[in-house]
Amino acid sequence: MSAINRMTVLLLIALVGAVGPGAAARAEDADGPEEKTWLAAMDEKIGEPSKDAEKAAPAETSGWTKPVPVGFYLDYTLATDYIWRGINLSEFRGEGREKLNHQFTAGVNYDAGDFGTFDFSVWFEWYGANDQTTGVNSDGNLQEVDYTFSWTYDLSKLCPDVPVELTLGWIGYDFPQFSDDAGFTNEYFIGLALDDKKLLGDAWFALNPTLTYYQDLDDVGCFGQGSWLEFGLSHEFVLADCPKLGSVPIVKDLTLTPSFTLTMDIGYLGSGTRAATTQYGLEVGYDLGKALSLPEQYGSLGVTGFLNYSDAVTNDATNFGVNLNDEFWGGVSVGWEW
Repeated sequence: MSAINRMTVLLLIALVGAVGPGAAARAEDADGPEEKTWLAAMDEKIGEPSKDAEKAAPAETSGWTKPVPVGFYLDYTLATDYIWRGINLSEFRGEGREKLNHQFTAGVNYDAGDFGTFDFSVWFEWYGANDQTTGVNSDGNLQEVDYTFSWTYDLSKLCPDVPVELTLGWIGYDFPQFSDDAGFTNEYFIGLALDDKKLLGDAWFALNPTLTYYQDLDDVGCFGQGSWLEFGLSHEFVLADCPKLGSVPIVKDLTLTPSFTLTMDIGYLGSGTRAATTQYGLEVGYDLGKALSLPEQYGSLGVTGFLNYSDAVTNDATNFGVNLNDEFWGGVSVGWEW
């Protein structure tokens, strides 16, 4: 009840009391207990908030909103091998016991709203037997540093019937163990990612197809500049969505993601255009932040185990002086994102 309503009720009560004992007695005789009931109801009403006050009260907000359109992410990966475009860059002839490969990523992105998202990251790769794979007698184990800058735009903002994300980017490959031109190369890439579930409906088994084209800008390739094309499919199974697994501890925070990738070599490893590799993968992700009840404002924390198999379709690659081989590798990564 507003302050004005409360004052009005109090004035009425005061007027009733000012009439005197006789008037009060007449009122009591006339109405009896109903009058007392009405006064008691009015007394309770005074202590209740009015409907206007309820409307004026601010609604409680749920969840957390990021204060700035900037994101950060970190990732550390421990892998049995470093496989890049079908080539094992962390194995040498007669290696014997596997030497683990260490990879680290640090990145930042900026959400420009209607103008898309800009992202910049740096990727480091260490390998304990680096001198054996590169042929360079060096004490350094840092084998490669990659710099990636990209811009991603959701094309559905222009046409709702086209649920496709477009990504344009540039990658610089730095090899600290080499000098001069051999120590650096770069390329640009164009990527398309289709949200087929949004296109075909919730009943569709989403395959999330992607198509990415890489064009070398330096001297990698049989004819000076080569190209590389990748087509990928994947589907994420969230175990929390399963009726019988959604309440099982640990299991409910797991996701399983099988994937398939077909790669095309366009004058990159060898002459001409041909299928290079088919890769089959399986990732098991664990939402560690959710399991630990990590507050949303501290970001998300996850652990992912992965297992991949690369099947070489062709084995006569000549540009790197090695043949493509069938490769089987795996590892684990820990990632944080804010």
